[in-house]
Amino acid sequence: MGFQVKKAVREKIYVKIALMSPSGGGKTYSALKLATGMANKMELMTGKRPKILLGNTEAKRGYYYADEFDYDIVDIDAPHSPEKYVEFIEFAVNKGYKILIIDSSSHEWEGRGGCLELQQQAGGTYQAWGKVTPRHNKFIQAIADSPIHIIATMRGKDQYELEKDERGKTSVKKLGVGAKQRDGFEYEFTCTFLIDQKTHMAEVQKDNTHIFENQVATLLNESYGEKIAKWADIGKGYTPIVRSKDESSRHGCIDGDIAAVKKEIIAVCTALGGTKNAELMTTLKAYVPSGNPNAFRDIDKAKECLVKIRGIRALEI
Repeated sequence: MGFQVKKAVREKIYVKIALMSPSGGGKTYSALKLATGMANKMELMTGKRPKILLGNTEAKRGYYYADEFDYDIVDIDAPHSPEKYVEFIEFAVNKGYKILIIDSSSHEWEGRGGCLELQQQAGGTYQAWGKVTPRHNKFIQAIADSPIHIIATMRGKDQYELEKDERGKTSVKKLGVGAKQRDGFEYEFTCTFLIDQKTHMAEVQKDNTHIFENQVATLLNESYGEKIAKWADIGKGYTPIVRSKDESSRHGCIDGDIAAVKKEIIAVCTALGGTKNAELMTTLKAYVPSGNPNAFRDIDKAKECLVKIRGIRALEI
């Protein structure tokens, strides 16, 4: 195999930011502040204000700050399959959004129809991860490869410790240790922050920008978003990431493979309650009268059906 040596040149970068915190830490608010600061700086540099899109998985929480920030919103309901999040990222890119907030990405891992549930549906064994991991990896790749800035929030793994104040009064402090996502997921990002629940101060865990070096903790705000956008714009242009078909297939690509599409339809149907879900069965039978996903012969119809059933709500248990 030959290797081509070339001079390394700094290119423009689409930053990926991870915000981790226990409930109440201010992940959504911090994400909107950073995104707004980035938009402010990008407008100054280009003369055109970029649009911000927030993918909301947290009930009505994504609407709390609509009177403080300018952003569009999409509600993302169960099932929280990796493919739904990949599709959402692609949707944001195709619609021209330049800054995307995924609030929160933890649902793709632990939410209804997410990876943990999919692993159980596949048998719950260690070998079952062989079916789920490629699908999760495709979500990671979609974040990394997308030509837009992405801020992904993650629920912190709750841990508690006792602390005393200056008067000797003992209280319980809630910590966020790591993220409710697959181990190591947070290190796929340009910057990763752990936000304290009480103070809302962010401690940097990883920083490729060097903006936050030597800072113990900071309150994330618009000014930091402006600095990040300025850093990201340094360079000679951006080279899109193009993956080969072989590489994509190793990570669970379903394009052109009707067997894989059928498997995904079955997985979504299972997460939605199967034959007990009347809306699901009505939609499915509009494409295959038998209601059996294995009866699909046309990949385009199968893909169209998959898109339709992803928009169906799961049964309440």
